[in-house]
Amino acid sequence: MSKPTNAAAIGAFVVGAFLILFAMLFLLSGDMFNRNIDRGLVVFDGSIKGLNVGAPVAFKGVPIGEVSGFDVVVDSDTYEVLTPVLLRIDRTRVRSTDEDDDEESAVATNILVQRGLRAQLQLQSLLTGLLYVQLDFYPGSEERYNAEMLRSRYDIDEDVIIVPTVPTDLERLTQGLQELDLAELARDVSDLLDGIHKIVNDENTQALPQQVSATLLAIEDLSRNLDSELAALSPDVSQLLASTSETMETLNQDIPALSADADQALQDLSRTLETAQQALNNMEYLLSDDSAVLHDLRKAANEMSAAGRSLQSLAETLETQPEALIRGKRQ
Repeated sequence: MSKPTNAAAIGAFVVGAFLILFAMLFLLSGDMFNRNIDRGLVVFDGSIKGLNVGAPVAFKGVPIGEVSGFDVVVDSDTYEVLTPVLLRIDRTRVRSTDEDDDEESAVATNILVQRGLRAQLQLQSLLTGLLYVQLDFYPGSEERYNAEMLRSRYDIDEDVIIVPTVPTDLERLTQGLQELDLAELARDVSDLLDGIHKIVNDENTQALPQQVSATLLAIEDLSRNLDSELAALSPDVSQLLASTSETMETLNQDIPALSADADQALQDLSRTLETAQQALNNMEYLLSDDSAVLHDLRKAANEMSAAGRSLQSLAETLETQPEALIRGKRQ
């Protein structure tokens, strides 16, 4: 006989299966139920080896989301191979100072993009080689794969936030190396080596060690000659220094006396200058218009002038009338 079916066990199994299915659907479609999650898109044209689903998405080093998926797309027009990376962005991790600001995430992102917001792949660890997506500002950089270009070429939902990308430092270095003309660089290196070879094998270069050796020997001889000359001059220099020392001692002894004499001479000179100044002042007073002495001198000069005229008149009279001394002057 078959064992009777346990209806309660079957019912519990069915309910558990439905709960597990519902939980899986909830986890797989969490974005549909969480209004604080935004979908993002960044496109790279290089290798994304090391970037995995679930890798962090950081804004200036602060985790704000994760990588939710990526694909490889070949453009049918240009045959350019692109790697679009899908992001899950938690908008609660980026807040505005204006609590009443209800501006949509796409509009706010466009404003930040205009100010230089770009996405770049960076290493999480040198040991593991894992990558993550870093959002940061690169003012003046090119807007590679921006929203306008991607929406014009591909069918992308309007609610998806698109951030332009910049190449990694390694990609920039690789691009710079690719732009180098290696053939020309090799020719330049070859020419440089040829020039060095010619210089090394030149006769003048070969003779250079001998010339340097001869120069060093000459310097050594000059040094010995200088030593002997200095040894010969040493007694004279010592005597000169001793004589100079004695002279300085004599000057130190005589300087106080000379200083006193100089002070006395300066005082005498000062008194002499004062006397001369007084004499000049007196002379200035005597020669001034208000001076009584000058007035008397002028008066005496006038009287002497009048006496001179009288003598001249007398002399003329005696010359014409000599008898005037006896008879008197004729009328």
